Amino acid sequence: MTTAEGVEDVARAARDNGRCAIDTEFFWERTYAPQLCFVQVAVQGEVTLIDPLAGAPLDAIAGLVADPSVEILMHAPAADILAFGLHYGTRPTRLRDTQVVAGFVGLTASASLERLLNDALKVSPDHHESFSDWKRRPLSPSQLVYAGDDVRWLEALWDELHGRLERAGRLEWALAEVARRYPDEGDPTPDPREAWRKVQRRGRLSPRQLAVLRELAAWREQEARRRDLPSSWVVKDPTLVEIARVGPATGDALARIRGAASGLKPRDVEAILAAVSAAKDADPIRLESPNPPAIQRRADAAAGLAGTLLKVRCTDAGIAPELVATRNELERFMEAVVLGDLDGHPLGADWRRALVGDELIALVEGRVSLALRDRPPYIAVQALGD
Repeated sequence: MTTAEGVEDVARAARDNGRCAIDTEFFWERTYAPQLCFVQVAVQGEVTLIDPLAGAPLDAIAGLVADPSVEILMHAPAADILAFGLHYGTRPTRLRDTQVVAGFVGLTASASLERLLNDALKVSPDHHESFSDWKRRPLSPSQLVYAGDDVRWLEALWDELHGRLERAGRLEWALAEVARRYPDEGDPTPDPREAWRKVQRRGRLSPRQLAVLRELAAWREQEARRRDLPSSWVVKDPTLVEIARVGPATGDALARIRGAASGLKPRDVEAILAAVSAAKDADPIRLESPNPPAIQRRADAAAGLAGTLLKVRCTDAGIAPELVATRNELERFMEAVVLGDLDGHPLGADWRRALVGDELIALVEGRVSLALRDRPPYIAVQALGD
């Protein structure tokens, strides 16, 4: 499909149907935003291949992603949603991620589409184009088959997963988790003010220097987006950290920093010095202070038992453990329970608390004990004194 009329027809069919499956093939090596090279849409099993590099406009497809009247079925769509957000300002609504919801019905929450199709539908697409150059034309017949297969069975896959979720009583939980990752009308594009958190080697900076880094990283993020370049191509992380450490006030001082002597345009130098200056009036960024030793030892002692309990409860419920908590999240939760402050911790609210959070709290507070059994559930939680 290469015409605006054809793309609009597909979008109209999706709206009439109330749902569609979407996937994209993109190139993301030399740009800030993923470059959309090919888009696939399936409506009631009918697959349409759309080629933006051959002139097909994607505005109507971006509109579908943001249309609350259309359920959008995708698999691991983070990069696709980012691309639509950066290129078209799209904020997704009614998104359904088959990769995430699979983790609520006894399947892994990180499976490739090929593996998930095989596990859930016993379908085995013949995929050999994972590393294709999707910018190159003409596309081969095998590339076209591969692209079509990425949406061909998504509707059937969602129906199968949806049925399993309902039978397991997990539909509400699964949809809540997808909404947490892709909130309706949420902005999928990075927040420049948070970019400093991803800068490598920032840990050696002081609170005042971190405030400088925040301003520098925000400028770099905005500039990378404006130029459509990877952020590291604007200024590399080690150079950004060193600028934050030194805090240069003049162009000569900036030029003496390794990595800043070349490649920066006059407007870059001016912007960097302005960012350093602006940070002088900003509050220092103070990272979380270490917990007192006694509290940390108690939380650490609980973490091992908590990890075992979490794994067993997830196995019993047929939910992928990675959906419930990472190891770091579990450790932070143990600390929060010891400190008596559960605000903002996912394990302390909603379905996670119902699944295992309450038991973890009781475990840390010494109100229950764990006992091994020789049959499911293999770990029994018993109130002390019973």
